[in-house]
Amino acid sequence: MPTPDPAATQPLATAAPVAAGIILAGWIVFWAWFWGWFLPAGRRRLDADDVSAFFAQLGWLWTRRVHGYRIEGFTPQARALLDDPASGPIIVVCNHAAGVDPILVQLSMRRRLRWFMAAEQMVGTLGWFWRLQQVIPVHYDRRDTQSLLAAMTHLRAGGALGVFPEGGIARPHGQVYRFMPGFASLAAKGKARVVVLSLRGIPANAGVMRSLLIPCSATLRLLAIADPPAANDLEAFTERVRTMIANDLGLPLADRHLDHIEERLAQHAARPSR
Repeated sequence: MPTPDPAATQPLATAAPVAAGIILAGWIVFWAWFWGWFLPAGRRRLDADDVSAFFAQLGWLWTRRVHGYRIEGFTPQARALLDDPASGPIIVVCNHAAGVDPILVQLSMRRRLRWFMAAEQMVGTLGWFWRLQQVIPVHYDRRDTQSLLAAMTHLRAGGALGVFPEGGIARPHGQVYRFMPGFASLAAKGKARVVVLSLRGIPANAGVMRSLLIPCSATLRLLAIADPPAANDLEAFTERVRTMIANDLGLPLADRHLDHIEERLAQHAARPSR
């Protein structure tokens, strides 16, 4: 039986991303025409919902074709909670492997998530987008009092928050690091249900653009929807959620936080008490 020529099969391996890129460009051109010509002048000013709707449609087109994106375990009851803002406040918790993760999580639901994000990453060319999406900055200092207040106000209004409780992309990949405890406290005080997700199949440690462009097989799985924890059960609740995600991914539990979290904790411990 003749052996296939690798050179002949190479175009097939790149055909899907190229085709998706052509469709992507056409979709952008269509929306530019739609907003700039078809809509009345009074509707041409974009708001967060306009941009979210655009990127949601664009994201589904791209991730389904290039990433083979799949969603598992979303029952009708879960779908109602994740799609209907009237269903009450929620906090969505997931592991974090690459820069594309918040996009994939957001695409799984209609409710718009307000994410927590390190303030130093909310700059540069995408700074306008993070501000438009009302991302909540994390400074790891006293300024976070205002961030927590904004998050609590959002929950009490029935909103949805997105959290990567490891505090960043898992580096090195291959284990689930200790979680920051803040999400459990917010859930308890804001009477928010906690939606536990696991995400696999994304190129590890890749930034947003690289993880968007590399074809892969991404799967988002709903593991549980938990009631708000009791005030005296926050630490145990946090560890149960971490163990749940680690078991689903088949990864060990790390006995430490991510490096930058460990450094900040050490600096905080070294400060003289007043």
